Amino acid sequence: MLNIALIGAGTMGQMHAGNYTEIEGCRVAKVYDLVPEAAKTAAADIGAQAVSDIAEAYADDIDIVAVTCPTPHHAEYCCQAADAGKHIFCEKPLSRTIQQGEQIVKAVSDAGVIMMVGHVVRFFPEYATATELVKSGAIGDVGMVRTTRINTMPLGTDGWFQDYQQSGGVTLDMIIHDFDWLLWTFGKPKTVYSRALYQHMPTLDYSLTSIRFESGAIAHVEGSWADLGTFRTSFEIAGSNGLIEHDSTQNATLTVQQRQIEEGLAGVQVPSSPAKSPYLIEDELFIEAVAKGNQAPISVDDAFDSLRLALAACESAETDEVINL
Repeated sequence: MLNIALIGAGTMGQMHAGNYTEIEGCRVAKVYDLVPEAAKTAAADIGAQAVSDIAEAYADDIDIVAVTCPTPHHAEYCCQAADAGKHIFCEKPLSRTIQQGEQIVKAVSDAGVIMMVGHVVRFFPEYATATELVKSGAIGDVGMVRTTRINTMPLGTDGWFQDYQQSGGVTLDMIIHDFDWLLWTFGKPKTVYSRALYQHMPTLDYSLTSIRFESGAIAHVEGSWADLGTFRTSFEIAGSNGLIEHDSTQNATLTVQQRQIEEGLAGVQVPSSPAKSPYLIEDELFIEAVAKGNQAPISVDDAFDSLRLALAACESAETDEVINL
């Protein structure tokens, strides 16, 4: 039985804790939060122990530390967990700064522990299927990609999401999901240019980022914390031999149009909808990796690459300059 210590009892912490109760071979043994009452409530819901001393999260009876607290604390807790020889799950983004990210990467490497970061979009079927299609050459050479991720301004304890210095705004906190998926699908980026409205936080934030990849593909990535409607996502991938589209507001959330050689017409439509929570899949794969001693499907190095791209986009928005990667 793998014993887990949960650091951070907010929305994401509670969700992961609930997932762990459904996965054989693991259990949440301890819950820590800077707000003691939050830890007590979350622990009571799953039959765990609420602890007030962070050292309890790294005790000998703990195998895994799940870091699901606000971004500014990721580096501190991940490095402490690695130094204690614990395997680590950490919510995205890896950290708030490049320096913090480098500290985590080094600590994990030095300790030889398994670490996975929660870039869960890879496990959403629309995104995973699109990646498979692109890599298989189903739509030929990709020239243009557009992604959109729209939400309202989140709150969080003490409003930390609304503080750009803590959260990095919509660019670092939310559309890093799209950055990670784009890197996974299209490979290394060359340049990034971004415009954003982070100066309007805490009221709203919006960003539009253009990325040129070494493959030749160009991506336009839109993210918004300025909407009052339902959270929604979409993407378009245009290739030399077809088009892949996703829109979370549609019943058929993924469509594939392939150019027919003979007729020159659009072809098949493929609907897809999640039958299983991508967050549960993510947690299952992490627990499996730890149990078998394998590398996690999303490594700390993957997460660092996504962090570097997101922070380059933030730098571009702050300086109004194209950033070479």
